[in-house]
Amino acid sequence: MKTVLFLRHAKSSWEYEVADRDRPLQPKGMKAIAAVAQHYKSTFLSFDHILSSPANRAMHTAAILAHEIGFSFSKVQLSEALYTFNGRQVIEQLHQLQEQWSKIILVGHNPAFSDAADYFSVKPAPELKTADWISLTFAQDKWSELAKGDLIYGSKNEAQKKW
Repeated sequence: MKTVLFLRHAKSSWEYEVADRDRPLQPKGMKAIAAVAQHYKSTFLSFDHILSSPANRAMHTAAILAHEIGFSFSKVQLSEALYTFNGRQVIEQLHQLQEQWSKIILVGHNPAFSDAADYFSVKPAPELKTADWISLTFAQDKWSELAKGDLIYGSKNEAQKKW
């Protein structure tokens, strides 16, 4: 059985004239991902590894998540392939994951993550807003053989109600 959790990066800032991959998080984005991490802590802690896009906003989201839940930074890794807005590339990346991981969190971008989640889900997947996540659990034991999976959705709006 394999499980993937697609976490869209938190709200980024357009305030600075920097390249897309260098855009930082907004302060409200940092607060949002901290709230999401705390609210869904037990869910996130059940995962083996975190792979993040190397874009600043995604790396910062992954770092805040790991810090907030006490997840070992040795289990956080950057993946250049996740710096994409193309769902097909995310699907291909999933099929190539290391088999040693049964449950993995991917931190990245839309529309790629929403498209990939919808592709793999047995029911229509909601559009991921910033700091929202979709988890899919598959019956298959190999990443290369993934078919349709069961979806769970986590919303920053739900998490922020508690903060």
